[in-house]
Amino acid sequence: MAQRTESPATIVEALAGIEECTSSGVRFISRTGEATFYPYCDIMKRARRVAGSLQSRGLVPGDRVGIILPTSIHFFDVFLGVMLAGGIPSALYPPFRLGRLAEYYDRTRGMLSKIGARFLVVDGRTGTILGPVVEGVDTIETVLNPPGLLGSDDWTPVHTDPQSPAFLQFSSGTTVDPKAVIVSHANLVSNLAMMGHIFRSYSPEELSLETVCWLPLYHDMGLVGCMFNGLYLPATINYIEPDVFIARPALWLQTISRYRAAISPAPHFAYGLCTKKIRDDDMTGVDLSCWKVAMNGSEQIDVEGMRAFERRFKQWGFTQSAMTPVYGLAETVLAVTFSDFMEPPVVKEFDRTAISEKGKAEPGTGYETVSVGRPLSGIDLRICDEHDRSIDDNHVGRIMVRGPSVSPGYYGDPESTNASIRNGWLDTGDLGFICDNDLFITGRTKDIIIIRGQNIAPQALETLVSDLPDIRTGCVAAVSRFVRGQGEQLIILAERDRYATRSDESLERTVREHIITATGLNPHIVRILAPGTLPRTSSGKLRRSDALTLFLAGQLEPPVKMGILKTVMQLARSGLAWGRFRLKRFRRHGNGENI
Repeated sequence: MAQRTESPATIVEALAGIEECTSSGVRFISRTGEATFYPYCDIMKRARRVAGSLQSRGLVPGDRVGIILPTSIHFFDVFLGVMLAGGIPSALYPPFRLGRLAEYYDRTRGMLSKIGARFLVVDGRTGTILGPVVEGVDTIETVLNPPGLLGSDDWTPVHTDPQSPAFLQFSSGTTVDPKAVIVSHANLVSNLAMMGHIFRSYSPEELSLETVCWLPLYHDMGLVGCMFNGLYLPATINYIEPDVFIARPALWLQTISRYRAAISPAPHFAYGLCTKKIRDDDMTGVDLSCWKVAMNGSEQIDVEGMRAFERRFKQWGFTQSAMTPVYGLAETVLAVTFSDFMEPPVVKEFDRTAISEKGKAEPGTGYETVSVGRPLSGIDLRICDEHDRSIDDNHVGRIMVRGPSVSPGYYGDPESTNASIRNGWLDTGDLGFICDNDLFITGRTKDIIIIRGQNIAPQALETLVSDLPDIRTGCVAAVSRFVRGQGEQLIILAERDRYATRSDESLERTVREHIITATGLNPHIVRILAPGTLPRTSSGKLRRSDALTLFLAGQLEPPVKMGILKTVMQLARSGLAWGRFRLKRFRRHGNGENI
């Protein structure tokens, strides 16, 4: 496999380097395990055809293009084709909860309007229910279907400024509405080079670059960590659709074994899902000894959950040294810190009271946490107080980052940009501390619960509750509200497991008693919810503030059950909205192409 030796200034230059690559590419794995392989040379030919088609349809450099597509070759065609044509792609998540379509429509309209999308590309199946979205975004002129873009039109290369946006990546929106992060070409190639430097520091015998990815490509971990890393190195990436992984988590591990993949990333919940859902029978013939880098990031890591995965799959060759905690965010393209690839995770235990009351990491018991590693070469990281002043090691503060991969800001949102990027430093919004040169994450600034002078990370309480029988793993929200004269009140919102047999009242008592025993805190309210009730981001993270707002308003309800009649009615409403959109477009622009 050829490795990149030059330093491209833009991702378009980097893509030119794989136009003749036949040995590496992408492989799409079906639900049944069947595989379809596309070498990068073919992917680039398809992308150039799409770029030419878009240019012939009027796309000019700087046009924003919304992309709502599943993991497929068409995603590669369109995303890369837009970039080659000089456009700015932005991948948005497809509707995955039909019972929450009204919420999906609102958020998607908001995102497309925020970036002023001129084009929207969707597949035919998803497009049938997107009528209310396209009708509600005034800037959209044309909606396209990927197969229709694979024409034979000539592509005209365009000049690309390294400081211009390569794409717009929406933040997860856990505490606020999603913001469109500007990822410039210079940002992207810088972060890819940082990660590539680490990957290439190992010989092919030590670390092959074969990778398995089930992460959605609208999420930075899937888009940059898998797709763009694969294109840049280059390396072969094996893709499983996210919904297939959720339904069949064993397919992830089976695919790693089948293709002897050394690298595969995932958020922490995925390891817990595998631990609970994969049966021994599913692992027949599986050998995980090839898996050297099991990146664990995107959300808070529960030490015991990490260990449970290691114990569960040790008999199939998974080693403790393979577990690799990492840290990153969309505002830095992706990666900020990596743990050592070939060493076990660094786990330390601190005094819980000192952490929560003094914000100091002192030796003791009660607070066991795992390091997410050290900054990549080229990234500066420091811990600051609320006035942006650096503080000493072993003290909890705001994590600030500086480097060439830090975004210039949020598209069309100077207020948020100025609030987050100060004097060249990005305020990540995360809290943590440095101990022995390693970074430890304690939580999100806006999520911290303060009760009787204690700073409590909601994840600590949520993990306690998630481990209980009859509670859905990862489906617990710890939030609080301030009541004048009474102070801060702790509220626990937990979804019951689909197969739970105990009553809600019994589960509420169990949750309350468990929290009191473990922490001494007595929640003001414990509420058991139906499965699927808690609001989530497109990447599956809990939207705690939205959950609290809805709960206090009496509007925290499970998704609407979509029977045949409701589904037909929704499709009819969407069809009418599509009709109105086409009529409006015809009146504005004359006859044109739409899905």
